[in-house]
Amino acid sequence: VGSHLYAGGDAVRGPATIVEAAADGRRAAAAICRQLGVEFTRPEADFPTLTEEDIIARKMARARRVPQVEPDFLPLEHRLTFDLVEPTLTEAQAQAEANRCLQCSAFCDKCVEVCPNRANYTYFTAPVDVTLPLLSCREGRLASDGTTRFRIAQTRQIIHVDDFCNQCGNCTTFCVHQGKPYLDKPRLFLREEDFVQEEDNAFYIARQGADWLIRRREGGHESRLTLHSDGSACFEDEHLTLTFAPGLAVEGYELKAEFAGTFSPATAAEMAVILKGVVESAPYLLPSRH
Repeated sequence: VGSHLYAGGDAVRGPATIVEAAADGRRAAAAICRQLGVEFTRPEADFPTLTEEDIIARKMARARRVPQVEPDFLPLEHRLTFDLVEPTLTEAQAQAEANRCLQCSAFCDKCVEVCPNRANYTYFTAPVDVTLPLLSCREGRLASDGTTRFRIAQTRQIIHVDDFCNQCGNCTTFCVHQGKPYLDKPRLFLREEDFVQEEDNAFYIARQGADWLIRRREGGHESRLTLHSDGSACFEDEHLTLTFAPGLAVEGYELKAEFAGTFSPATAAEMAVILKGVVESAPYLLPSRH
């Protein structure tokens, strides 16, 4: 609002959700920290590791409607004193209410369940936590300008097959994170002729001999990453090439054409994670090996 005044929630948005209000508070805190010259850090989420039995149990729980736990309101005839009309929940009531949680932070594939065209799919990936160099171009050479952390904690991920989608919006309606999965999730195209016409968030996977190739389009520009059978990978765009070890550590880089600003290899790491996850856990979305 002003240089020293911050607002959010219903005061700014009008009647909305507690999630949006909390997000406004986080953004305000980040702005205040920037103004004070204090580093703003977000606590890392600790995602539990779920077995297949855990996931099935949670899906069964989601299929049943459990009513909200109501506190024991003070009867009307007793509302003559300063006793609380609406008391806090008892320990047993609080536990029962907590058990209604859908555990969306642990895993969420609601968009997979509600899509009438089966355009959203779950794939699995191993957790990733790696430090990557930030690269810039100086005097015709690549130089490291610090590092960035690339981390994926959730092993269940969602990919959207654009060929199957008619943009009905069902996934948006049911998204518990108030997202638009058909636009937000990585959009996989099964036909190359459709992929090349896209500007942003478009992916295409193909065989390349014994290796797998994933192509990505962002801002009208294309990049490619080849995943080798030993788990190493090679990334290439119009400006540079990168080589990755099997654990996604950057082994080397080479400049092809000068560019402005800073390049983060996280873009390439995302492509490697998507490609490896789809190849290993959702091969039915891939072209035939023959």
